[in-house]
Amino acid sequence: MSGDQIQQYGAGSIGKAEHTGSGDIVAGGKNVGVAEAGPALQALLAEIERLRPHLDTADQAEVDAAAGAIAQETSAERRRSLVQRISDIAALVGEVGLPVVTAAKALLAG
Repeated sequence: MSGDQIQQYGAGSIGKAEHTGSGDIVAGGKNVGVAEAGPALQALLAEIERLRPHLDTADQAEVDAAAGAIAQETSAERRRSLVQRISDIAALVGEVGLPVVTAAKALLAG
């Protein structure tokens, strides 16, 4: 809520805890319970970065939005949907998109 005043004391204080409805809890401005990006996700993000120069502006925006949401996504179904969106775009650009598709499959398998 706007206008809340929070006073906190001590080393263990986290401030106000908020739930935004997407499965995450934000406490003291930091996400709690959201997994760190694992190696499969890091590999996918690296391949996406290599793919970006081969995409048009609209596809870049679509891939960037999906890639930005993947790391914070806690729902397996929603994460799969985002990865699928990226894979579909990567597949359309041909051979240069194959490393993205491979990395996406590895992420979903893990």
